[in-house]
Amino acid sequence: MLAGALVVYLILQFGIAWVASRTIKVEADYFLAGRKLGVFAVAMSVFATWFGAESVMGSSGAVAAEGLAGGRADPFGYTICLLAMATFIAFKMREAGVVTFVDFFRERFGTRANWIAAMLTIPTSVIWASAQLLAMGQIVAEMTGLDTNVALMIGATVIILYTTVGGLLGDVITDIVQGSILIVSLLILLIVILVSHQFPLSAIRPEQLTFIGVGEDGQPQSMLATLDAWMVPILGSLVAQEAISRFLGARTPSVARIGCYWAAGIYLVIGSVPVLLGLLGTAVGFEATDPNRFLPQLASQYLDPIMYVVLMGAIVSAILSTVDTTLLAVSAIATRNIVERVVPDLSEKSRVRVGRLLTATAGVVAFFIAATGDSIKGLVEIASSFGSSGILIALLFGLHSRFGDERAAVAALLTGGTISILGDGVPATVAGWFIGADAAAGLPNWMQGFEGGFISSVVGALIAYVGVAMLVKPQRPIGATPA
Repeated sequence: MLAGALVVYLILQFGIAWVASRTIKVEADYFLAGRKLGVFAVAMSVFATWFGAESVMGSSGAVAAEGLAGGRADPFGYTICLLAMATFIAFKMREAGVVTFVDFFRERFGTRANWIAAMLTIPTSVIWASAQLLAMGQIVAEMTGLDTNVALMIGATVIILYTTVGGLLGDVITDIVQGSILIVSLLILLIVILVSHQFPLSAIRPEQLTFIGVGEDGQPQSMLATLDAWMVPILGSLVAQEAISRFLGARTPSVARIGCYWAAGIYLVIGSVPVLLGLLGTAVGFEATDPNRFLPQLASQYLDPIMYVVLMGAIVSAILSTVDTTLLAVSAIATRNIVERVVPDLSEKSRVRVGRLLTATAGVVAFFIAATGDSIKGLVEIASSFGSSGILIALLFGLHSRFGDERAAVAALLTGGTISILGDGVPATVAGWFIGADAAAGLPNWMQGFEGGFISSVVGALIAYVGVAMLVKPQRPIGATPA
């Protein structure tokens, strides 16, 4: 029955993708759904993009192990991020008429800033997609009994084929359908646990309700480490093309902003359900064999087989939609800011073909990263902070002022990217995928990261941007509005 339900969900995904593919004529149709999305479509689509593996799988297990400290990023940090995105980015970015936020760098700052921003953004999105793929592989393995690597390969193949065909419109339609099913299923699971244990809210221990995390030494984290952990989801994800592409497909700038505000509200309410499940599951004595599988195993114990199938199918579909958008984001940035700069005379049909080819390529790369990773939460944290600080600083200055030119933007991008990569210990983490975590632990200290790495990168990028902008004269008129 489980396998049959998965097949039904996947057939539905492919059917929607095929119908949507018939509307794709030009590049904007493929990447932005023709800019025809209304408030409801934007809200549900942004919510579904954010509500992926980390929300459903990672946060419930993290909260079960760490209390509310495990939910700092999800849902609380990412909700604040969506509110900030609606307030400071959505209207201005949609008004600019760009296909990706990296396009804005070319129009506002110049080609060098544009190229560097693309090079920093693409790895982030691919790593994010790999986290979602890993979650899907684990869910399929949990449901079918297949080996996780086999399930991961099957899931990756399905996602790559589906995404290549349907583009953003197919993804938005499935977001609305499967997002609704997921919301209902999670609420049913929460109600079942509450009723079956006579509302065990009093069983939640006070130490589970702190937002202060525990370090590797077993002691509470310092204020700097705690602030850094909050800032990664709030500021690090503020420039995620995965979410930005959704409101760039809105009919008007106002629709983009309002839809993003609604998405934040939906995300906070529904994202709190896995948090409650993590707290309640621990309170009633439930223990999962793997933190990443906490919610599926909890659901299998408390839901009847039919509802369990519905919930797992909806989770798989939610992850499909998240990966779909992420791969499209990579493809859009690479197509618009790399391929079309090298081959500028491509026809619209050729651009769509290139976009589909790069979507498939991004999916293959994400699969290999997922196959070597073992932590959904760890992959998401890298994706949220990798090189995003310089992009954030330059983008906010570029959207809201005429202060600073290309040299300031490049300085912010390079400074923020370098500090965040070193501060988060990305060299050691990536090395661990290939030589093992134990071997990577013996690498030099400068590869292991340092406390407050992300905050340091934001401050460094800000100083670099402002410093260079004040020291040099503008090279060209700035503040121009993109066509």
